[in-house]
Amino acid sequence: MNIEKEQISVKFLKIGMYVCKLDRSWLDTPFPFQGFYIRSNTEIKDLKAFCDHVYIDVEKGKSLASDPEISKPSPLLKKKTVGNKYRGRIKPFVVKHDYYQEALKPIKNEFKPAHNLLENLNGAIEETSFNLRVGKGLNIKKTKQIASKVVNSVIRNPNTLVWLTQLKEKGEYVYGHSLRSAILSAVFGRHLGIKEQSLEILVAGVLLADIGKSKLSRKLLNKEGELTEDERKTFESHVELGVEMLAKDRTLDHNILTIAETHHERFDGSGYPYGLVGDEIPAFGQIAGIVDTFDAMTSKKPYGAVYTSSHAMEWLYKQRNKLFSAKLVDEFIQAVGLYPAGSVVQLSDGSAGLVLSHNKKKRLKPEVLLIKDSNNKMLEKPKFIDLSKKAVFSNKERPCITGALKTDQIKIDVEGIISSFNSKNIVQKLLAS
Repeated sequence: MNIEKEQISVKFLKIGMYVCKLDRSWLDTPFPFQGFYIRSNTEIKDLKAFCDHVYIDVEKGKSLASDPEISKPSPLLKKKTVGNKYRGRIKPFVVKHDYYQEALKPIKNEFKPAHNLLENLNGAIEETSFNLRVGKGLNIKKTKQIASKVVNSVIRNPNTLVWLTQLKEKGEYVYGHSLRSAILSAVFGRHLGIKEQSLEILVAGVLLADIGKSKLSRKLLNKEGELTEDERKTFESHVELGVEMLAKDRTLDHNILTIAETHHERFDGSGYPYGLVGDEIPAFGQIAGIVDTFDAMTSKKPYGAVYTSSHAMEWLYKQRNKLFSAKLVDEFIQAVGLYPAGSVVQLSDGSAGLVLSHNKKKRLKPEVLLIKDSNNKMLEKPKFIDLSKKAVFSNKERPCITGALKTDQIKIDVEGIISSFNSKNIVQKLLAS
């Protein structure tokens, strides 16, 4: 489709116009690469600071002629040089590990509200996907509410929602993937010390990153095996489709558009759609790329193998400064753990269980919910053990994790475990610390 472009001086820009091209590279500015609606006078001020003139799409937004008070612009002035103005203006990403308190709300207190929240979130995601498929459009307000609730839960305890999402897979992969990735991004962002308001933007962006897939056929999304070249191009077009969908909402934060636009870019330039390299990829886009990849590798889906969390982490580690920033990969492993909450693990005494929380100091000795004893026998009721602490009245060390198991290697009574946590008498015995 041909875009009706109109070149105008930045001094004639108005709210409601759609900027589709600049007089310089997008990378020299803080603006979304594929264009955006002007939604505030602040954005006009920013455009004036970076550009002499821009191009507007008169089909998507207001045109110059649509405002009778504006006459045709005078000849353009000579271009200003921008140099490194963008890099000087946009502050580098700074990690603040101590921003959030290390003390967490006990999982026994967070479990029930987190469980109820996850049920509501699954319903909201499914409703959103249905509305998009039938052409009802995207409810940004509801997405922001979801992001806010996820952030609030993760700030209280970053393990609970992760554990529940691993335990209970519900709905189609595409939409479950978006929710799980969003929760992981909240946990990652909390670890990095991203402030709450920005953390909500990150989570909302990850939730919406793959929204363009709603425009693709189910047959393509669920295809087993390798895609043809044409299929691959069609699949990759979900980024552009998603940005177009999101850009229609003039209240949307630019950072959300940027996340959707850059979460498939890779550190070595091998990603798409632009082939950005290194720190050309915005920090939130890099974070989104890591959590998106990790969840895709560790989740059941119509195509591709399912990896244990530890194998996925090992793979990510090998991609340091290749597909992903070494610094961010290291931080992600610290944030989530080699055996994240929800991982099924084998212990050194032959027993097996579910990891409940990540122990940053003793990575192989987290809190575990035992489901099989050392004789490989299923326990009638799950048993809580903190592997980092010795048993009462005993000097014997607890076992440690020796490896991860795939979920299909051990029979897990998901509903039974959920019921156990919702049962007051069991909870009183579990997670006393």
